[in-house]
Amino acid sequence: MSDTHPSDEERAARLAAQRKAWNDAHPGYYAEYRERNREDIRRKNRERERDRAQREREEKARRQKGIDRATAWAKEHPEERQRARERYKQKHPEAYKQAQRDYYHRNRDAIAERRRAREAADPQKANEARRRAVDRARAGGRDSAWSPTPEQRATYRERENEARRLARRRARAGLPERQLHRVHAPDRRHNDAAADEFFAKRRSGQEVARIREQDVPTPPELVHAMQERSENRRVVREILAIAEEYFAEHEVELRARVAEVSRARFRGGMLPLDVHTEPRRHALEFASRGYLRASVASPTSSITVFRWLTTDLAKRGPEISL
Repeated sequence: MSDTHPSDEERAARLAAQRKAWNDAHPGYYAEYRERNREDIRRKNRERERDRAQREREEKARRQKGIDRATAWAKEHPEERQRARERYKQKHPEAYKQAQRDYYHRNRDAIAERRRAREAADPQKANEARRRAVDRARAGGRDSAWSPTPEQRATYRERENEARRLARRRARAGLPERQLHRVHAPDRRHNDAAADEFFAKRRSGQEVARIREQDVPTPPELVHAMQERSENRRVVREILAIAEEYFAEHEVELRARVAEVSRARFRGGMLPLDVHTEPRRHALEFASRGYLRASVASPTSSITVFRWLTTDLAKRGPEISL
C-alpha cells in the first residue's frame, strides 16, 4: 500500500495520538464542560433513559402479544400444535433438548414447588408415576449401572458393623431395640401439610367450648409419673455433668487403674475389664455419691447414661494389649 493511502491501523494510531496530545494540553476541559452543562447533560440522560425504557416496554409488549397469540392458536388447534412440535423435535433435536434444559434452569424453583404440591396432594399417585418413569427408563436402556466404589463399600460395611455392635450392646444392657418408622419424602410432605392445615384451622367459639368440654382432668397417677420422670432426668443431667468433669480431670489415673486391675484379673485366669467403659463407670460411681436417686443414672435405666458410657467405643482404635 502506498504512503498516500495509510492503513486503518495507521489512521487510528494517528488519531489516538492527536487526541492524547489535545487531552494533555487541555487537562481540565471535560470537567469544566460537565460543570457548565450539568443540567443539559442530566436532561439528555433522562431523555435517553426514558427512550430506552419505552423501547423495552414496547418490546416486552410485542413479545407478550406474540406469546398470547401463539397460546390462543395452540388452544384452538391442539392436534396441529402437537404435530408441529413433533416436527420441530425431529428437525432440531439438540436445540429442543437445550431449550428444555434452559427452561428447567430458569424455572427450577417453580417446577420443584409444583412437583412437591402434586406429591403432597396425592402421594400414591406420585409414587406410581415415579415407578412408571423408572420402568420407561429401563425399557429404553437408560437403567443406571452405578455401583459403589471400594471405599464406599468399606464405609457401608463399617456402618453396618457399628450398627450391629450397638444393637448387641443394647441387648446386653437390657435396653429395647431401636424402632424407626421411615416414610418417603412425598408422604412426609403430605403429613406436614395435613398437620399445618389442622393446626392453622380457625375454630369458632362453639367448637372451642365443645373441645374443652371433652377434656378431662389428668389422672393423678399420670401426673405423678410425669413428675417422677422429670426429676429422674434432672438427676441424670446433674450426675453426668459431675461425672464428665471428674473424668476429664482424672482420665489418665482412671485408665491406669483399670489397666492394672485388668492385668491382675488376666493373670488370675479371669476376663479383663472393658478398658473403654470401665473408667467412665468409675467416674459415674463417684458422681452418684450422695444422690438418693442414684439408681436412675445406670446404663440399664437411662439411654443417656448408656451413650455416655460408650462414648469411647465410637472412636475405638486398635485393641489394647494387656
